[in-house]
Amino acid sequence: MIVTPPLSRRSFGTAAALSALTIPALAACASSGADGPEEVDTTVLKVGFPGDSENWDPHQPPQTVTRAVARQIADTLVDQDRESGEIVGWLAEDWEVNEDSTQFTFHLREGVTFSDGTALTAESVKNNFDRIIDLGPLAYIGASHLRGYTGTEVIDDLTAVISFDGPNAQFLQAATTQSLSILADSTLALSPEEVARGGPSVVGSGAYTFDQYVPGESITLTRREDYAWGSQAYQNQGAGTYESIEISFIPDATTLAGSVSSGQVDYAFSLDVSTLASIDTERLHLTNVPTRGISFPLIPFIYKEIFTDEAVRRAINPATDRAEIAERIYQGHVEPATGLLTAVTPGSADLSELLTYDPELAESILEEGGWTPGDDGIRVNDAGERLTITIQYVGGNTLYEQLFQLLQTQWAEVGIEFELKPVTEAESSEYGLYDAPHDLSTWTQGRADPDVLRVVYSSFYENQSFFYGNALPEIDEALLALQSTTDPEERAAASESAQRLLLEGGYSFPLIDAVSLVAASRQLAGISLDAENKPVFADTAPA
Repeated sequence: MIVTPPLSRRSFGTAAALSALTIPALAACASSGADGPEEVDTTVLKVGFPGDSENWDPHQPPQTVTRAVARQIADTLVDQDRESGEIVGWLAEDWEVNEDSTQFTFHLREGVTFSDGTALTAESVKNNFDRIIDLGPLAYIGASHLRGYTGTEVIDDLTAVISFDGPNAQFLQAATTQSLSILADSTLALSPEEVARGGPSVVGSGAYTFDQYVPGESITLTRREDYAWGSQAYQNQGAGTYESIEISFIPDATTLAGSVSSGQVDYAFSLDVSTLASIDTERLHLTNVPTRGISFPLIPFIYKEIFTDEAVRRAINPATDRAEIAERIYQGHVEPATGLLTAVTPGSADLSELLTYDPELAESILEEGGWTPGDDGIRVNDAGERLTITIQYVGGNTLYEQLFQLLQTQWAEVGIEFELKPVTEAESSEYGLYDAPHDLSTWTQGRADPDVLRVVYSSFYENQSFFYGNALPEIDEALLALQSTTDPEERAAASESAQRLLLEGGYSFPLIDAVSLVAASRQLAGISLDAENKPVFADTAPA
């Protein structure tokens, strides 16, 4: 079944919906007595994240923590209801889309200001989108959303018309993402390197300001008392409840789980499944939220000699037992992948028939491709070359090590040698997508729209698209339809077609549907995840 979200125009004047997935209130505030209700402390909300970021510019590389912080300090033109997929108002109170989706007119709210005191205007929108285009490969996600951008026309202070040279069916949903956050002119005037460093110079119109950044340790976000233009996706559209949000970087998975269990932090985002047994569910509310976006895959570097061989590519998926991976490595907290998009992603398709565990089929494909078993069971070709596939990963990641070791065992059963090469963090940063010393890479990319496939699996976008410089024309054509096709049914069919081509050609090996594992104190209510599983604190308050 293919599911497409209703991306409809909506007036800002309608009532706000409680639409995001929200951690419920599970404990009542202490109250009553002769002296009245007990005062509740709303000074600091303490949050734990599993890592720092190398770049704090919302327009630049979309690391998870960067996007999570961007959601607190910078707003977007529109937002997306997590449950229905409907587009709702934020900085724009109303909008129109022309018949062929080449022109989008946004009517901005009056009275919105950036935290430096300057007003949000249509010129602000133009300057932000122009900057994203100018950044080019530095802003590859935002630039992909703006493919075909011909400019923004400023009609008046509160009306902006964004135009494209062809249909851009995905743009309205893209305008909800942090990659298209609207920043103040004072930030846009800085160099990309200056914005990337983070801190108070990253100025948005959000409910919190980027007050302090201590690299490798923490971020402090400070409440804007005058904030009054929150997203319609949440109940509270005014100032946040907490005076500040303190985000601590806790890279060790066990320590992160221990920090939320002990009360050192109130909320922990992106927990490792291996630590769940240590979570005190008497004191904490644990939530497992399916991710929207691409399934967690291994993606082959097709410029590597081993993957120029179609038989090798096509043998990997039937050689992979996803059910065993989900149960043994992820302890049943995830589902096996059924396509290149997670099952909850709009535009997903159930292609599990192409991902069935069938080692006999894998062996047959390899035999027909000229790969025969050697003395130790590993296959060799006519030239005597072993069928060896390599992957590098940052050592010390227990989950990855266990996952890759299981794949090593599974693939060895059909004669594929999987060589694991742990490296240091510094060593892993010495190469990119197009000069890797190994053959495979993991990847994650969240987005509540099937167009995420175009960004990851096309040849269009430097630093982002796996097949950049190695175009697969038939696949590129199918992926472009996700942007250009406006009819919902045709767009869903394009999503399925592109996924089939990629799987049948052996260009991706999806493993599981990723989830976000979060834990919060039962003394908190209203912590939400947005449509792309990034935390939102608009409704967060003591329970």
